[in-house]
Amino acid sequence: MSSTSATLRRSSSDISHGVLRNGTTRTGEGIHQEVKQHYGQTNKRNTEAQNKQISIRDEDQEVVARTRLLIDDFFRRASQTAELSDASSDTDATNQEADVAQFKQGSARRVPKSRIPPANGENQWIFGSPLQYGDSRSYEDLHGGNNPIYRALDPRLREFLHSQFPDEYLTYEDTIMASIEIFQCVYIAYQSKDDWTNAEDILRCNSNWYNSGPRYDCVLFNSDQPGVACARLRSLVRCQLPSGRVVDLAVVQNMKPNKWRPKTSWDGCVVFEEEVDLTFLLMDFVIRGALLAHAQGPSNSRRNFHYLVDVVDGDMFLRVLNAIGHVCN
Repeated sequence: MSSTSATLRRSSSDISHGVLRNGTTRTGEGIHQEVKQHYGQTNKRNTEAQNKQISIRDEDQEVVARTRLLIDDFFRRASQTAELSDASSDTDATNQEADVAQFKQGSARRVPKSRIPPANGENQWIFGSPLQYGDSRSYEDLHGGNNPIYRALDPRLREFLHSQFPDEYLTYEDTIMASIEIFQCVYIAYQSKDDWTNAEDILRCNSNWYNSGPRYDCVLFNSDQPGVACARLRSLVRCQLPSGRVVDLAVVQNMKPNKWRPKTSWDGCVVFEEEVDLTFLLMDFVIRGALLAHAQGPSNSRRNFHYLVDVVDGDMFLRVLNAIGHVCN
């Protein structure tokens, strides 16, 4: 009995002299695990220098994460108080509050003013910066000679709408639309495949972006073809058919996948050739914005090549990775 009590006293005495105030007997366990993880990322040679670089990288990632949290918090608070200015003057590009108010961060988005109300307030996209209002024939007559977007607009639009909505019977005598409205901006909301949070892209299609030249952003969209489907926005159109149906569509230049690769090709390299012809795309198929960088292409080719930049964020990286079926080495 005495030996047992002596052992207990000895054990408690030993523990009390080797622990901190919080009572842990595994001092420094957290840093040990971190060092072990860093060591696993090295090539087991000159590990001290490599561990130092890994630690610096971890610190940078922590700074980026904290910055991201601050930005998200700013948008979350600002979206509750920001008021949209008149969308017709395109001030949503210069007014920070107007842009902030478009973000879905737990509060309802305000829909910019337009002559034709959207068909559904629950759409994942919202048109902004209305430019013109009229009908398909007036656009063709006024701008068809100078702007390829409106050249033969009426017959092309009739053919597209008939192929997409066979139940809409459109005769030549009908004005395709009681009205059609042109926009220069679209807000596209989507759910990130990286962290499943709500995100939103603001895309422009403007022939003279603040007197600095044309700006035509690109989009990623769903297609029945395998791989990644991209297109360049040239115009945004809202149509109201004689039946009352409202259709949102985009005038785009499709990006055709090309097998050409640069000599310095990398894993997962995706190259597109920009087509000259304009076509229509229903906004229901648009997923999010996309960034394409101009490629020089072969020296003897006059075609317009572009690289798809898949590292703009985690969501884009995962979407492209899954679409092309690439396996990282």
